[in-house]
Amino acid sequence: MCNKTAYSRNWNNHFANKLGSHSERPFGEHPFKKMWKQNMHGALNTPPVNVRELDDKYELHLFAAGYVKSDFSIALMDQTLKISAETKEVSTDGWKRHEYAPQGFVRQFELNEKVDKTAISAAYENGVLILSLPKLEGFETERKDIVVE
Repeated sequence: MCNKTAYSRNWNNHFANKLGSHSERPFGEHPFKKMWKQNMHGALNTPPVNVRELDDKYELHLFAAGYVKSDFSIALMDQTLKISAETKEVSTDGWKRHEYAPQGFVRQFELNEKVDKTAISAAYENGVLILSLPKLEGFETERKDIVVE
């Protein structure tokens, strides 16, 4: 039989040691706040990407609001497509609350042998960077409707 009081005390001590004692952090700061800030900082630096395969090409839709076309750099090295953005320092003067500022990022994608690397194009519309990756001849998707009898 397990001693419930001893178990609770040991678990609480273990939990307190993992989070740090109250004397190690500023008054009123939640123990997970620092961890949350670090995770959010990383999440904001990595814009999400949707990838779609069409019959004749692939499309990458990279959500990157707050940038201008000149912020982006797109490079192809062998089979790796590298998309990066650099931003200028944003002034926080005059703002009562400042939660968002575009930051630089780098995303890389390994391309398969189906992509025509000489015909890749990009456009930036409404905060979304859209890359078109045409397929090489012979790799297009063939579709055939099958009638159910």
